[in-house]
Amino acid sequence: MSRPALSTLTAALVSVIQLMTIALLYILTDWYIDHAELSALDALPPDAKRAWVSINNGEIPAPSDLAALAPLYPTLEEATEASPVEGVLGFGFLLIVFTSGIGVVLAYRLVAPLTRLTAAAEKIRQGDFQVTVEPGATKEVETLAITINRMASELLALETRLKFNTRAVAHELRTPLTVLQGNLQGMTDGVIPVSEAQLRALLAQTRGMSRLVDQLNTLSLAGTIDFVTATMATDLALHASETVTLFQISAGGDVNFRTYLAPAPAMIDPDRFRQAILALLENARRYAGNFGPIDVHTGVDGTGRSFISVQDKGPGLPDYAQHSSFDMFWRSERLSGRGTSGSGLGLTIVKAIAEGHNARLEVGNNPDGGAYAKVTFEVA
Repeated sequence: MSRPALSTLTAALVSVIQLMTIALLYILTDWYIDHAELSALDALPPDAKRAWVSINNGEIPAPSDLAALAPLYPTLEEATEASPVEGVLGFGFLLIVFTSGIGVVLAYRLVAPLTRLTAAAEKIRQGDFQVTVEPGATKEVETLAITINRMASELLALETRLKFNTRAVAHELRTPLTVLQGNLQGMTDGVIPVSEAQLRALLAQTRGMSRLVDQLNTLSLAGTIDFVTATMATDLALHASETVTLFQISAGGDVNFRTYLAPAPAMIDPDRFRQAILALLENARRYAGNFGPIDVHTGVDGTGRSFISVQDKGPGLPDYAQHSSFDMFWRSERLSGRGTSGSGLGLTIVKAIAEGHNARLEVGNNPDGGAYAKVTFEVA
């Protein structure tokens, strides 16, 4: 149900209180005037009372009755004239006190949700993100409550994610650092002979850690204004061809890359785009390089959007993992026993780069086997 705006509700409450005050003041004052007149009449002698009633009815009173009323008339007239003023002043004061009490109660009811929102914001400031605020009676308070609840939920998810990522980074670095420390300590103590092969192995460990740090730095920039810069209108096929050629040379003859590159115009940051292609190629090589050729496609789909896709002939992704594959440090269990491993950041980086270009990354399994990763750009 739609809630009223705070300004509308406040104006309505003020109007209702004012109308109620005027109506009650009129009713009570009218009653008081009648009561005062009846009380004054009851205090008159019978003959004077008969004269007053006759005069009010438009009749001529008896001379004796009129003579009895004449000396009392000024006092009676003064009492009846004073009663409206007394009624307005007396009941007006009581109604002011009464309506002020109503106003205080209604104001408290309006302010109570804001008090709860303030308390919730204070809990969030102190680091307690498990906060839920009930919406108030007005639209503004409801919107603010929904915003605070959503912010608390996102902060809680971010905190959980940050703790997980911190533990994951520590886990990723612990093993190579332990290997480095153990080998260097052994060489220093003379237990392990210093050889070129041993030094090259240790150098490979440092390169792996350096690559992990570079990937984490890339992800730390995701979503900032410095992440995707210097965009230009170009052809995805051109950059894909150059990148695949260089990657094929570095990978040697272990992997066979096939390219099917049709023109695909798009606005991209060439450096970030090549970084995404390299991550997709490395991911395909690592997971499916031994299962057959890896195909790279570029072109324009039926809706006029340019795309690049990398398809392999490997074991594919399990159904439960098609969304988890975007998570940081996620790895498929199908790599177990293959002797290869990675940081688990490849698709996370590609997704961040795609979002930086307002593009969409999609991963899944091919109907004839293997997996695919596809980045689709919006129509320029």
